[in-house]
Amino acid sequence: MYDNKRVRDYMVPVKEYPVIYEDYTAAEAFSIMRESFHQKDGTWYGFQSLLVINDREELVGILTLRSLLKAFKIQAMLDHLLKGDPMGLFFMPRFHNSLQIVTKDIMRPLSLITVQEDCVIFEAIVTMVKWKINSLPVMSGKELVGIVRTIDLFWSVGEFLE
Repeated sequence: MYDNKRVRDYMVPVKEYPVIYEDYTAAEAFSIMRESFHQKDGTWYGFQSLLVINDREELVGILTLRSLLKAFKIQAMLDHLLKGDPMGLFFMPRFHNSLQIVTKDIMRPLSLITVQEDCVIFEAIVTMVKWKINSLPVMSGKELVGIVRTIDLFWSVGEFLE
């Protein structure tokens, strides 16, 4: 039975996933990701990644919550360096906007790690564990059709164990 379960049976369809442009700042991306969360019966639900498109509306990557948190750490270090030097205070207003981290600099390119929609769930689990990722783009040939997340695979394993 477990061998019959395919990634397409558990993925979130691409049309249901939040999307941002590659030139959005990390702060803008964080805001959009935060908007996807909602609370129900004391539990938070939402997406921990965003699909990234370019100005031609082509999907080019995936931005994860982990990448955003790393970006904020880098931004905080840059801000600290500029504020720590008295000369940095002079130049900070002028250069602060140019130091804003943009999505295309911190996203994972779509082509790097993917899985086909007809592969078995176990293959997706192995891929996610191997690459230490929580969101995996699902392809039909070369077309992105969805995203499978660790929580989706968690439920599939639960069904197998029943």
